[in-house]
Amino acid sequence: MLDRTARNHLAERLRHLASGLMSNRCFEALSQCSVDGAVSEVDLRFAWLYCDDMHEHRLAGDLALTYGQRRDFARVILFLKTDLEYEWASERGFRAFLNSTFRLIPLRQIPPMVTAGGDLRVWPFYRKEDYLAALKTRPYCGGLKH
Repeated sequence: MLDRTARNHLAERLRHLASGLMSNRCFEALSQCSVDGAVSEVDLRFAWLYCDDMHEHRLAGDLALTYGQRRDFARVILFLKTDLEYEWASERGFRAFLNSTFRLIPLRQIPPMVTAGGDLRVWPFYRKEDYLAALKTRPYCGGLKH
């Protein structure tokens, strides 16, 4: 189920995190629960990788994103601005409950992706064609508005 409000909120948080405007602690403090699988999966499989639990930091200076990482952030944010359903298999079970509810860091692990026909190069998009079509919408350049 698509949750436009939660997707927009996460997209803005990711933009601020990637640009160094928001610290990892602020990013995590502003997280929201959602029934949208894209929101929880992007948080677990992507955003969490850039948030060090041991100290507060910004993705600037020595921790600034590389060109490839910025492209990854842009692709994930673009997906969040679409109305596409998240088609990848989502994490389930007790570990998923711990990861999303309590965020118990020692127990938190990212399970491997089950591709089942999806293209990992364009994750969280499932198909390259969907990604290429979304690139034409340009949501932050006067294109698709949500």
